Amino acid sequence: MIQFTYKVRDHAGDLATGNIAAASAEEAAQMLRSEGKFIVKIEQAKRAAAAAIESKAQAVQGGIGGRVKRRDVITFAHQMAVMIDTGVPISEALECAAEQINSEAFQAVIKDVTEQVHAGGALSLALSQHPKVFPPVMVSLIQASEASGTMGKMLDRVSTYMQKEAATVKKIRGALTYPAVMLLMVIGVTVFLLTFVLPRFAGIYTSKGAALPLPTQALMTLSDTLTHFWYGWTAGLVLLIVGFMVGRRTLAGRRLLDRLKLSLPVIGPLFRKLYITRSCRTMGTMIDAGVPILDMVAIVRAVTANVYFEDLWDNVDEKLRQGSQLSDGLLGSPLIPRSVCQMIFSGEKAGRLGSIMERIAEFTEDEFDDAVKNATQFIEPAMITVMGLIIGFVAISMLLPIFNVGKVVSG
Repeated sequence: MIQFTYKVRDHAGDLATGNIAAASAEEAAQMLRSEGKFIVKIEQAKRAAAAAIESKAQAVQGGIGGRVKRRDVITFAHQMAVMIDTGVPISEALECAAEQINSEAFQAVIKDVTEQVHAGGALSLALSQHPKVFPPVMVSLIQASEASGTMGKMLDRVSTYMQKEAATVKKIRGALTYPAVMLLMVIGVTVFLLTFVLPRFAGIYTSKGAALPLPTQALMTLSDTLTHFWYGWTAGLVLLIVGFMVGRRTLAGRRLLDRLKLSLPVIGPLFRKLYITRSCRTMGTMIDAGVPILDMVAIVRAVTANVYFEDLWDNVDEKLRQGSQLSDGLLGSPLIPRSVCQMIFSGEKAGRLGSIMERIAEFTEDEFDDAVKNATQFIEPAMITVMGLIIGFVAISMLLPIFNVGKVVSG
């Protein structure tokens, strides 16, 4: 994106100046005209000025006090909706919202947005300068409301949308946290037994020359490997973590991880329903707001966060540009249930695609909730069983020699 400086007049003839980011001067002029501005002058910012603007944006975007939490953004959207609905001007509403924010990082962002709005910029454009804080869905919905004059209603819809998204993410994290914690406990307890307890325990038999049972011998071999070659295990673990962090940033690594997310038993259906619910909710919200369908597809592609779903929406985008309907690009995909495709097709035929998408989102969200409950009910006993088997095997292997302890100690 290129930074441009502009000088424009509004409908009242008042002069305003500011900065705008666009791919070209023509695109920047079009964005300003769409906001009802009459262009007096527009030119590319000087390199030093552009660098300063970009540096400022990055500093504010990163936040003075750290990362901006999503619940702060949800509260901000709700407060703005209430104030604008009661007739408070946008600039005053922003100033009031900034005073109520406790987070220094988010307060810095809102102050920057307020400055841009005071300079004559559109709210959606000011929010788009902070993509790490305000999601693309929020920016697009506000941009649509600026053209239709429904800012308060749209901000309330944005708040509701983000609340549902946050609740969905919380559910999937809750479903995955329990098995992860249990797995770490199993690994931690096992390593503790093998490296600290078992060597001291087996020393009794080694000093007496007693032959250890086969399970105990196997555990002792593993224990010796862990204790005497700890540097190798540590280096391997570090390499594994670094490899994972680097690999997940490559396309091949993302495809592997995303394939695992969709194909793993129990966990796979959860992620699949999560992506479908998120996609349908986003589409329903944006279609009802009047967002163009191609823009909507681009945003839905971004919120799914899975390579295979991104490929699906790329295919849908291509078919839409060729004149096909939305359902044509989804029909036949193994990622989308046929029942969902049929409902989308029916919504297109009836001219009620937005409301149909909302109903599909509610339906798939109910299915997602049931899937989370079922997964949790299955994972808990499964992890307890696995943990019991591993620790039980270690404990039995340690106790087997005790049955002969009297014989060993006496002789």
